Amino acid sequence: MAHGGQAEAAFRVCNQSVTLYNVAIGAEIDKKFATEGWWTLPGNTCVTPIKEDLTDLKLRYVYIYATTATGDSAFEGNWDMCVDTKRFKIEKVQDQPWDCWVRGLVQAKFKEVDTGDTGSWTVFIRPDDKP
Repeated sequence: MAHGGQAEAAFRVCNQSVTLYNVAIGAEIDKKFATEGWWTLPGNTCVTPIKEDLTDLKLRYVYIYATTATGDSAFEGNWDMCVDTKRFKIEKVQDQPWDCWVRGLVQAKFKEVDTGDTGSWTVFIRPDDKP
């Protein structure tokens, strides 16, 4: 998902807290749904998981999961998807459940982000966002 492209960021995640987070995203690009991570996100910094224009990718919904080393999540998510304990890119098998455990992976609750019809979007992690 970390596609090359325009110099201006298309999907950024900014951490406005002092806590270190590890970030994973999920998205459907070219009719293939996948999750990818990890981006290390120290306090008061940003990362750019998707660098291409979101409208060029026909990408309205992006899913995000951000967690600390102790397992505290930055967001309350409703979408179960797979992550791994090390750097990963996991493609979902079309028309099949994720089956994370069967695949030797970890299930995580991702938050859906509706980017509308914009080409660029930024998600902020703030200290008061914790559930």
